[in-house]
Amino acid sequence: MPEASNGLTHPEPNSNDISWKLGPRDFVLTNLKYIPWILISASIALVLAFLNIRYTTPIFSVQSSLLINNNEGGGNKEDRFDAMMMNSGSANLSNEIQILSSRPVLQRVSRNLHLTTRYYNIGKIRTSLLYPQSPIIMQMLESPNPPEAFGLNMNIINENQFVLGKETKIHLFGEPLMVGGNKLVIFRNPNIDLNSYSSKNFYITQKPPSSLANEYLGAVKIAQSNDQSTILVLSFLTENRDLGVDFLNALMQVYDSLNIESKNRISVNSLNFINENLDTLVVKLNSLEGTVKNYRVNNDIFDEESQSRTYLSNVESSRSDLDKVDVKITLTNLLQQYVNDKTKAHELVPINMGIDEPALSQLISEYNKLQLDRDNNLKTTTVDNPMIKAYDGSLDRIRRNISEALTNVRNGYIIARNKVLEQQEQVAGKLRSLPGKTMELGNVARRQKILEDLYSFLLQKKFETSISSAATVSNSTVVEPALAGNFPISPNRNKIYITYLLFGLIIPVGFIAAKELLRDKVNNRIDVEKRTHAPILGEIGHSDDESNLVVLRNSRRFVAEQFRILRSNLKYMTVKKDNPSILVSSSFSGEGKSFISINMASVMALSGKKTVIMEFDIRKPKVMESLNMKRKMGITNYIIGRAQIKDIIMQVPGFDSLYVIPCGPIPPNPAELLLDPKLDDLMAEVRENFDVIIMDTAPVGLVSDSITLGKYADCTLFVIRMGHTYRKILRLVEDLYNEKKLPGLSLILNDVKLEGGYYSGYYGGYGYYGGYGYGIESGYFEKPAKKKMVPLHKQVGRWWGKWFG
Repeated sequence: MPEASNGLTHPEPNSNDISWKLGPRDFVLTNLKYIPWILISASIALVLAFLNIRYTTPIFSVQSSLLINNNEGGGNKEDRFDAMMMNSGSANLSNEIQILSSRPVLQRVSRNLHLTTRYYNIGKIRTSLLYPQSPIIMQMLESPNPPEAFGLNMNIINENQFVLGKETKIHLFGEPLMVGGNKLVIFRNPNIDLNSYSSKNFYITQKPPSSLANEYLGAVKIAQSNDQSTILVLSFLTENRDLGVDFLNALMQVYDSLNIESKNRISVNSLNFINENLDTLVVKLNSLEGTVKNYRVNNDIFDEESQSRTYLSNVESSRSDLDKVDVKITLTNLLQQYVNDKTKAHELVPINMGIDEPALSQLISEYNKLQLDRDNNLKTTTVDNPMIKAYDGSLDRIRRNISEALTNVRNGYIIARNKVLEQQEQVAGKLRSLPGKTMELGNVARRQKILEDLYSFLLQKKFETSISSAATVSNSTVVEPALAGNFPISPNRNKIYITYLLFGLIIPVGFIAAKELLRDKVNNRIDVEKRTHAPILGEIGHSDDESNLVVLRNSRRFVAEQFRILRSNLKYMTVKKDNPSILVSSSFSGEGKSFISINMASVMALSGKKTVIMEFDIRKPKVMESLNMKRKMGITNYIIGRAQIKDIIMQVPGFDSLYVIPCGPIPPNPAELLLDPKLDDLMAEVRENFDVIIMDTAPVGLVSDSITLGKYADCTLFVIRMGHTYRKILRLVEDLYNEKKLPGLSLILNDVKLEGGYYSGYYGGYGYYGGYGYGIESGYFEKPAKKKMVPLHKQVGRWWGKWFG
C-alpha cells in the first residue's frame, strides 16, 4: 500500500526492485545522442570496404572436369605383343590426383604455355598480368646453367625506345641486353596498341619451370566430384581468366599425353630391342653374303645343288629341324643377354619371342607387371621408399629365375640339337664323297638362311608392335573444358562490406559501452530510476543565465516553465498542507541546491503565496549572494537572542510576496546551534507569517544539519545534478528514503541537457517539451538571453563534453 505521510504520497519501497545494471533497451535509449557518431563510423567503414575492394586484385575461379576410365584400352588382348601393355588394376583416383598436381606435370604445362616469361602492366592502382598478348616480347639468347629467376622493370618512351628501371640510358627495341648473367633482347609487338594500357610502365619476370611449378601448386585444386564417381573436378585460381582457361586445358592435355606415353613404354622397349637386333643381323647377313661370294669365286663353285641333289634330299628334313632348333637357341641367347644386362635392370622384358615355354612366359609376365607397378609408384614417391626397395628385391629375384629358366630352355634345345646332329651324322658318310668345298659352302648357306629367317621374324614383330602402339588411347576423357566465371570470387564484396560494417558498428558501440561502464556519475533519468525507489518530482534544464534567479514575473523561458511544472507537481504532493515547509538538500556542494531553493520560492511567490527562503546552509550560505542582497542579521542572531523575527526577515527586491531570512554570522558550532530550542520558536513564528517555507539546508552527504532540520519540514526536495552527482550517492538516497530519515523525500533532476537521449529527461527526446515540436525553438517559450562570447578552447571542451562527457 502507498505511504501517506505529511500530506505526501509515495510508493512503498522495495529493495528487491533495484537494478544496478543497464538493460539493452535502456542502454540504447540513453545513448541515442551517439547515433550520428555511429552512423559516421559505419559510413567510414563502408568507405574503407569500398577502397579495399577497389584496390584489391580480383581473383577468378576457372573449373573443368575430367573423366578417368577404369577399363584400360590399347589393342587386342589376345595378341601376344598387346598383352605386354595390359594393366590388371583399375585407375586409382588418389594416384591420378597426385599425378595431375605433381611438379613435373606443372612444369610441362608451364613450358607448353611459355609461362616462364610473364609480362605485367604497372598501373596507378594495381599491377595486372598481361596474357595472352603483350605489347613487348622478351627473347632469351643466353642464360646461366641452371637458369635463375630475375625481374626487369622497364618504361616505354616511344615505339622504338625504352629505359630499364631507374636507369637514364635509353635502349632500342631489338637491341641485345645483358641483365645479370642473362643475355636477352626485347622486341616491340606492333599488333598491340600501347594506349590501351593504364601506363607505359611494364614489368617482366623470367622464372624456371621448377619455380613456376611451386607457384602454381597452390593455385590448382583437384577433387573427386563425389564418392561414387570417377570424375575429377579441376579448379584454378588466377587473376587472369584467359590464363586459367588455357592452364587447365593444357593440364588435361599433358595428363592425356603422359598417360599414353606410360602405356606405350612396353611397346617402345620392344621396338628398341627389335631394332637393335635387326641392325646386328643386317651386319651379319652382309658379311655372310660377301663370304659366300668370295668362296664361290675363289673355289669355282657355281651349281653345287645339282651336284649334291641326290645326297641332300636325304638330309633335308634333318637340316630343317636343326635350323629350327638353332633359331630357338639363338633367340634364347639373345633374350638371356638382355635379361642379364645390368643397364636394363628396370626395363620391361619382351615376351613371346618364339620360345614356346609356358613357365618362362609366366615369369616374364609377372616381371613386367611388377615393373609397371614400380614405375607407377615412382610417380608419387622416391627410390628410397621401402615399398620401392621391396619391388626391387622381387624384380631381382624374378629376373634371376628368368635367367635360370632360359638356361634350362637352352640346355633342352641343345639336347634336341644333338639328337638332330646324330641323325645327320648317319647320312654324313654319304656326303663324304662330295668335295669338301661344297660342304663348306653348304654350311655357310645354312648360317645365312638362319639369319634371314630371324631377320624376317623380327621385321614381322616390329610391324605388329607399331600397330599396337598406334592403337593406344588414353584412359581419360575431358567432360567439360575449362570455363572461367564472370565474377571474381575474391575479394568477396558482400563479406567485406558486412565485415567492415560490423567493425564500424562494434567500435563506436564498444567505445560507448566502455564509457558507460567507466562512468561514475549520474547522466540521465534511467541512472536514477534504476538505483532508487525515491520518486522523481521533476526535472530542471540547464541554464546559461548569469543570474541564478531565472523565474521572474513575465519570464517565459524554458527553465522557468519547468519550475512552474515543478510547482504543479509539488501542489499535488502537499495537498493536505495549507502552508507547507519544504526542505531542499543535496549530497554535496555544487549540485544546484540554492538555485532550486531560490527559484522554487520565486515560482511560489509568483502564484500569490507569501513565501520565505530560510538560509539554513550556515556553513556555506549562497542564497543572499545569488539574490544580490547584502547580508544582515539572520537565523544565528535570532537563536542567540540578539534579534527578533521582524529584524531578520528581508523582502526580495522585485517581488511582493517573496522574502528571505539569511543565515546571519557563521558560528563556530553550526550543528549544536541548530539543536537550540529557540529554533522551534523561530519555525513557529515563520509558519504563522508565511504560506510557503523553503529551507535551503547544508548537503546531507557532508553534515547532519538536514537530518536535524527534517522535523520542521513537510517534504524534502533532494537535488541530483546530471553529470555532477556520483552514482554511489544514490545508495545514500535509497537509504534515506527507505529509513525515512527525511520526510516526504522526492528527487529533482537538475541541469538536464535537452540534447540527451530518450530518458535524459522529460524535456529531452520525447518528453513533455521535446521531440514532438514543443521544444525551445517551437515558439512556445522565450528564447534564452544571448550568451557571452566563449573562447575557442572552452567551446571545444563543451563540444567534447556534449558528445563524450
